[in-house]
Amino acid sequence: MKEYYVYIHLNPKTNEIFYVGKGKGNRKSSKVGRNEKWKKYVSNLTEQFKILILKENLSEKEALELERKIISKIDWHYDDLTTNITDSLPNFEGGPAIQIVFKDSKELIKAEKFKPNFKFQNLSDSEIISTLLNFPNELSLNKIIIEFENQCEFFHDNYDELENADEDIFYDIECIIDSIEDLLVEYKSSNKSNIIEFITELKRERIEIEMIQEEKPKGKQKQFLSNLTKWIDSLVEN
Repeated sequence: MKEYYVYIHLNPKTNEIFYVGKGKGNRKSSKVGRNEKWKKYVSNLTEQFKILILKENLSEKEALELERKIISKIDWHYDDLTTNITDSLPNFEGGPAIQIVFKDSKELIKAEKFKPNFKFQNLSDSEIISTLLNFPNELSLNKIIIEFENQCEFFHDNYDELENADEDIFYDIECIIDSIEDLLVEYKSSNKSNIIEFITELKRERIEIEMIQEEKPKGKQKQFLSNLTKWIDSLVEN
């Protein structure tokens, strides 16, 4: 039964999104079972927080996936500092890849002298919803993500051998993988149709790979880097 929905809590004065959640029934308006960051944020509001339902009639799995995508979009593309105790991470394993972190908006702002630009401040509710649900690169990048997963299978299957061959080169390879994963999640969550920009960023990663190859990797390290280069070249050519 599809009884779940994904919702957001916003500051009624600025439209800052301070929480993303999924639930059913009256969960969206409930104050029970909230984390301490959420409670602290709400206690500082001078009026009732604003609630928007982004999408409803979802299965629990669909709601979890959309919640993750919305958190990812906010993490990567907006200044809003959510009180969620989870940050989304690139999900290349098919499950809800979540890392536990803790945030305090006021402490961050004070420490970094950060002045947020609340993108949604002057938008209507319908404009906020349509913006958050817009993922123009998703279909194109889903195919690329699958291809990248296939590249990484070799890395995971031969992890010990790759690590033992040369630890410095192995560390560099890990950094390349992390960087490409970051690019994928950043552009997949973007509101802009900017695959060309993604390919440009990928070209820069290729240059980094060439620099690693100059260190004369051997065996499986050499093979992985060669395969990764060919994969990037195939994307650039297309």
